[in-house]
Amino acid sequence: MSLSQPSTADSASGPLVGGPTLLCIGAAKAGTTWLAEVLGAHPQVFVHPQKELNALLYRDLEARIGEYRAYFDGAEDTPVRCDFSVRYLNADLAPAAAARLAPDAKLLMLLRNPVDQVQSHYWHLRRQNFHQVEPVLDPPDIFEALDRYPELILEPALYARHLDRWLAHFPRERLLLIDSRDLRGRPNEALAEICDFLEVDRFDFSAALGQTSSTDARGGVQPRGGVLGKLFPKLYVGISRGPYRWFKSAFGVERADGLKRLLRLRQVSEKVFFKPGYPALDAADRRRLYDRFAADIDRLEALAPFVSSWRPS
Repeated sequence: MSLSQPSTADSASGPLVGGPTLLCIGAAKAGTTWLAEVLGAHPQVFVHPQKELNALLYRDLEARIGEYRAYFDGAEDTPVRCDFSVRYLNADLAPAAAARLAPDAKLLMLLRNPVDQVQSHYWHLRRQNFHQVEPVLDPPDIFEALDRYPELILEPALYARHLDRWLAHFPRERLLLIDSRDLRGRPNEALAEICDFLEVDRFDFSAALGQTSSTDARGGVQPRGGVLGKLFPKLYVGISRGPYRWFKSAFGVERADGLKRLLRLRQVSEKVFFKPGYPALDAADRRRLYDRFAADIDRLEALAPFVSSWRPS
C-alpha cells in the first residue's frame, strides 16, 4: 500500500464522543514528552498528565472503552484533546482502532534521524531490561540488540513502513510531520506551525518553554559498572513484575503511573544505578546503522523532504 492512498476502516462501533482529536503517534525519543508538556499550556489544548495513554494498543479495547473515555473527562469542550502515545506508530491494531474511535482526528509525528533515535532508544531499553521477564545480566551491544530485539529497537524507527498503515485510514492532509531538530533550533516557529495545523490560536509559549530544559525530555543514561550495574536488572524485574504489576491490576494503569510519578521512581533509580550520557557512535558505526534504514528513508522523503539531510556525507 502506498504512502498516499487512504481507505475507510470497517467498524462495528462508532466514534468515541468527547475522545481524542489529536493523536501524536511518534516517534520514540524524538521530543514528544517535551512537546506534550509545552503544548499542554495552550488554553485550547488538553493533554492528560499521564501522556502515554496507549489505549489503542489494547486487544480488549471494546471492553475497556470506558477507561479510555475517562482520560478526557472534563475536557469535552476543549477544541483539541490529545493522546500522545509513541507506541501507536508501529502498532498493528492502532490505526484501525483510531479510525473507528476518532475518525476525524489529526495525526502528529515528530521525526528524528533513526540512527540517533535507535541509539537513544537502545540505552532507554537497557534501563528497562529490554522488556524481558528475566534479568538481562549480560546485555548485548547495540548491533546485537537490533538482531535480538528487532521489534523493540529496529521496527519503531522504520517510519515510512508504519506510516503506510496510518495513511491507509487517514488522509494525508491530516498528518503533520515535524523535524525534531526544529523543536530544538526554532521552537517558537515549530509550535506556531503546530497551532496552525490544529486550527487553534497561536499562543505565547514563553512560560512553558522556560519550565522545560530540553526537547530531549529524558536525558540519556548508561548503567554504572560493578555491583550496581548487575543489581539493577534484578531489582527492575522484581518491582515491575511484582508490586507494580499487582498495583496496576488492582487500581488501574492511571493510578499506578501516578504513584510512579509521585515516588519519582525513574529519577531515583537513574541517580543511583546509572550515570549521565552514553558513548558516542563513530562514523563507521553510524554508517553501519544508517544502512539499516536507507531504503525506508528513501520512501519517507516523499512525505518529508527534510529527511534527505539524514544521509551520511
